[in-house]
Amino acid sequence: MSLLDINKRMENEGGFIPPVLRQNIVTGDWIVIAPGRSRRPDDFIHPKSKPVKSKEECPFCVGSAGFKNSDILSNHGDVYVIENKFPAFYQKKTATRSYYPEEGFYCERPSVGQHEVVIIKDHNLGLTKFSKALTSELFWTILERYQKIKQDDQIFQITPIYNHGPEAGASIDHPHAQIFGSGVVANTVNREMDGAERYFGINGVCVYCDIIKHERKEKSRVIFENEYFLAFSPYASRYPFETWIIPKRHQSQFETSSRNEIDEFADATTEVLYRLEKILPDLSLNMYIRTLPTTMNDCDYYHWYLEIAPRLTTFGGFEMGSGLIINIVPPEKAAEYLKSN
Repeated sequence: MSLLDINKRMENEGGFIPPVLRQNIVTGDWIVIAPGRSRRPDDFIHPKSKPVKSKEECPFCVGSAGFKNSDILSNHGDVYVIENKFPAFYQKKTATRSYYPEEGFYCERPSVGQHEVVIIKDHNLGLTKFSKALTSELFWTILERYQKIKQDDQIFQITPIYNHGPEAGASIDHPHAQIFGSGVVANTVNREMDGAERYFGINGVCVYCDIIKHERKEKSRVIFENEYFLAFSPYASRYPFETWIIPKRHQSQFETSSRNEIDEFADATTEVLYRLEKILPDLSLNMYIRTLPTTMNDCDYYHWYLEIAPRLTTFGGFEMGSGLIINIVPPEKAAEYLKSN
């Protein structure tokens, strides 16, 4: 019996299976258990076997049955927004307190929140071919939805992401981003904030601001720079050609960006994506914005940024078993390649 069969059987036996959050008893990290998402047929197909959907079959094309049956949350220009049909976080006014199953040994709570899809109307456009104007429109739509989702007092963290290509987990060809609003702070943000707060306590300054200053002085890992943003390969890159795009002025909240700053953000992002596409055609990649939890209004020691993670390698047993990542392309060499293209 496949995982899909197992979850279908569970659904038939008990109806809708809402996602839940479970906490790792050792690390404190939260994990989403979302069996309902396995109803997507592509979830258990190897990327190289993934069928290509035509525009007629595509649920995201304007005028399709999927489009007509969706509640449109925002629709203007070249972008529209709907709720995710298979949410990892579901919108329900219910108790969000933790409970302790199995005689109080483990910790669990409802996976309450919001999960939206931000869709580019043109079916045939790929992320690495977006114009700067379209990228700016995408980011501005995400920012507007971010501000709307933030009004929900059950949500503590909002994470906008874009999966591009089958190796990056893009199960639908049509270009789209997603916005996850969760009732817990993201594990990565929790760890970053802990480290940034320690650095601030010792040095009295934001570690990200110091990184920006150092990278601009060192220059060897800088890929692109405009008035407001710096794009660079981080010193301890985990992936080949990993890139951060970060505001040069101290800014802890993505959602406070001005329209002009979003235009500059799109400018830096498209420059990096164009260069990646030029040297690595048809690559798969993930992009995600890391930003301050919604429970905080501002922060002296944290700094929002976009991470671009090309999916050129996979983790083996050593990486998964030890947590130590082996990156086969030094960030200085990655930056050199990208700067020259």
